[in-house]
Amino acid sequence: MSTLIEGTSSRWRQARVQPRAGDDRSRLAIYVLLRLTGLVLAVLVLGHFTLTHIIHDVADTGSTFVARRWGSTLWILWDWLMLTAAVTHGAAGLWIAIDDYTPDLDSRSRRHRALLALSLGAVALGTVTIVAART
Repeated sequence: MSTLIEGTSSRWRQARVQPRAGDDRSRLAIYVLLRLTGLVLAVLVLGHFTLTHIIHDVADTGSTFVARRWGSTLWILWDWLMLTAAVTHGAAGLWIAIDDYTPDLDSRSRRHRALLALSLGAVALGTVTIVAART
């Protein structure tokens, strides 16, 4: 399939563009995932902000506040969910950008795999950090 795209100059050039990877169902799933993680993040981040900046005075926030907070399993889970939702939300957005702006099917596949590896690595590193801070 050929289509015309605008180059960096004022001239038009013809480029080969392959169809997007995946079907409409996979794009819909990524779209829904992006919206759901955005909603979850809104609740988690606003809750975090409310606790840290409104309920408690910022001037009184110190190591004892953090130690008490991280002594609770609820807040450990809260922070881990916030981390996981943020990484998932960012990865879903980048997935769509890769689909839209990478015309070559092989390059798109390599970039998707790299994105998955980096995202899993970020969640694993964050999980290790949260668990290590707990002990």
